[in-house]
Amino acid sequence: MLSKSMDAEDGTSASQSRRRWVMLGIAFMFMLTYGSTLQAVPPVLSLIMNDFYLSHAQGGLLISLYAVPGLIISIPAGMLSDRYGQKVIALVSFSLTIAGIAIVATGTCLPILIWGRLMTGAGAMTLMVLGPQLLAQWFRGREVGTAMAVFNAGFIIGSILSLYLLAMAGESLGWRASIWLSAGIPLLGLVLFALFFTPAPGRSQEISGGGETGRPESLFQGLRLAGVPIWIVGAAWMLFNACMIALFTFTPDFLQTTGISVTSAGFVTSAVMWTGLVVTPLVGYMIDKLDHKPAIIAIGSVALAVLVLLVPSITSWVLAIMLLIGIAQTMVPAAIFALPPDVTSPKRLGLSFGILNFFLSLGIVVGPAAAGLVRDATGSYPASYVLMAVFAFLVAPSMLILGRTRGQIGTATHSD
Repeated sequence: MLSKSMDAEDGTSASQSRRRWVMLGIAFMFMLTYGSTLQAVPPVLSLIMNDFYLSHAQGGLLISLYAVPGLIISIPAGMLSDRYGQKVIALVSFSLTIAGIAIVATGTCLPILIWGRLMTGAGAMTLMVLGPQLLAQWFRGREVGTAMAVFNAGFIIGSILSLYLLAMAGESLGWRASIWLSAGIPLLGLVLFALFFTPAPGRSQEISGGGETGRPESLFQGLRLAGVPIWIVGAAWMLFNACMIALFTFTPDFLQTTGISVTSAGFVTSAVMWTGLVVTPLVGYMIDKLDHKPAIIAIGSVALAVLVLLVPSITSWVLAIMLLIGIAQTMVPAAIFALPPDVTSPKRLGLSFGILNFFLSLGIVVGPAAAGLVRDATGSYPASYVLMAVFAFLVAPSMLILGRTRGQIGTATHSD
């Protein structure tokens, strides 16, 4: 009776209510594609660096360039998905991702590898705009924290598959075979999306900028009306990802310098995701029940900063440290993804997630490149881990700033 009344209150039928779980599976494939393709290179980065005689800065750049297209296309893609829906954009995005992987796998020089990573990133980073927008539309006001936690688990599983299984493939079959294997998930995602995607009910009433005049918002008008809080959330998301992507990029190589094999280094690095996979449902439950998202984010980011500092100094306990990092980092993404419906208008959800994806891209670009430069400048990794910890710690002050703009949270969701 309770579930039926809830369905009636938010205007969804029982079949629509069941359908949202299918859409959660679709969005999960978006995140799984993003996680597996982003992390496809780090497990075999040392092999690629040896093959093409790359410096650590160049290796970090190869990771960072994946996110460069997101700096350009995230916000326009968000506005277009608000206006026209997700279907065509998602199909094109999956296709670009697969094509980019093929280019990397067959690349014969660094410029070709860069071009392939740019194309892969263009597709996968666009999926990162569409996935949370889809969930915010289907789960509005109901279990959004749980949905975002499951969505985030796609990144965790994709990273585990890449960091461990692709490392095994790279060590035994070569890095090109490993990259080819990473195309399997986006190919599966493309097929599932084409078969099962359904737009959210009421989508036609939420075309961006429709209003009474029916005229769409301009890009600058939408950015202005999105509100200050979403930009603060975006800055926090950038800092978090600068830390985490740098950690994933260089920890396998750092561990190999201590005498660990390629496969073992990938195994230890993937341990960050094991505990995260277990803790993620609990974090989603906390978000739905406690509704203290900024506090959850701040606590997780400070714990993450402390633990990252320990990685290069206590290598005998590195597996335990990586497991604890997994717990700390899990507190941030689901809460970040659950914040936009609180701070922006429903008709600008695509735009708000486009803003988040812009900052995600910026974090991926800055993090590995900066950590690689520090590694080359100092000749060792400890200073790079200090930089990663600083990135993580700065997330907490951004949440304090968000609290000071609390008056805009809520009013922004009704602004035109």
